[in-house]
Amino acid sequence: MNLRKTAIMIFRLTLKMVILAALVAVFYVVCVKTFEYGGAIFSEEPMDSYGKGGDVVVTIPVDTTAGELGNILEKNGLIKDGNMFKIQAFLYDLTITPGTYTFSTENNVEDIIDIINANAPKEDEKKTEKKTEKQTEKKTEKQEETTKVEK
Repeated sequence: MNLRKTAIMIFRLTLKMVILAALVAVFYVVCVKTFEYGGAIFSEEPMDSYGKGGDVVVTIPVDTTAGELGNILEKNGLIKDGNMFKIQAFLYDLTITPGTYTFSTENNVEDIIDIINANAPKEDEKKTEKKTEKQTEKKTEKQEETTKVEK
């Protein structure tokens, strides 16, 4: 009877140790992958090394989101991971400006974002655009009111 209790106790202890070892291994793998992904966000290498790249023309449509832009860039061979681009776009303050751009496969993500941001409207231009939109809305409202009064 004593031998049976001892065997059960050893089995339970062994099972607990195996489960603990598996959990530690999973935790380790998750930590390593997370660290690699985080490192790639800030230090992603260009698709081609210097001197071996080519130019790629990309058109960014109106109302493109960072996720959509990431997919466009990935399909054109400019970046490795379109999903990671969403995070990078947020961290590097990307202002998506529609238009046609020429990128090199030697550009890293930060270079690509800098090129797009260089074409973004400046603060003064944004304010002017908003004022113009508000003035247009007011004129339209006044015209509608005038039309209602005439009827």
